[in-house]
Amino acid sequence: MLSTPNLTYFKQSPEVQAALAPYTLKFAECIIPILYLEGGFRADGGLNDKASDRGGLTKYGISQRAYQKLDIKNLTLAHAIRIYHRDYWRTMYCEQCPQSIAFMLLDGAVQHGAPSMTFLTQRQVNAKPDGRMGPKTLAAILERPILSTTVLLSVNRGRKYARICSSDPSQKPNLEGWYNRLAHATEFAVSQLSEVA
Repeated sequence: MLSTPNLTYFKQSPEVQAALAPYTLKFAECIIPILYLEGGFRADGGLNDKASDRGGLTKYGISQRAYQKLDIKNLTLAHAIRIYHRDYWRTMYCEQCPQSIAFMLLDGAVQHGAPSMTFLTQRQVNAKPDGRMGPKTLAAILERPILSTTVLLSVNRGRKYARICSSDPSQKPNLEGWYNRLAHATEFAVSQLSEVA
């Protein structure tokens, strides 16, 4: 569970404070749980290279597969956060979305890639499914009830994980971990709704 004391602790870390200083509070409050879920607050930054993970070498949740020219082993927290902000947060228009949806979009883009998460989102909000987040998709998101959209994004991300394993059985060892992560992410997203209610 993403308990508030854990997140508060990480917010107070000088390294985390320095890395997040250039960004909005909204982004900070969304990226901290993602870093936590990715093992990014461990001493090694969550460095892993599991054979079943198609991403290859990964640190702070940033994979070698997605960033082939990046020195993942020596990636710093500040650099990882810059990547999250530039390639996921801004790409998904998260700053313009309600907090719970912003978190779900960011986490989904990190897990599935921004174009794939955009397709998934567009299908849920009846926007043209072209894989490009833009003003029209954002408007469609903002027209829908926040809780409904948050839950639909969660459920359909779960279905996406199931489809991945159905089409590639070698990924089945990852399914339980993906579902656990999605459950924690959904719980956190819904908690953001209750905090603003």
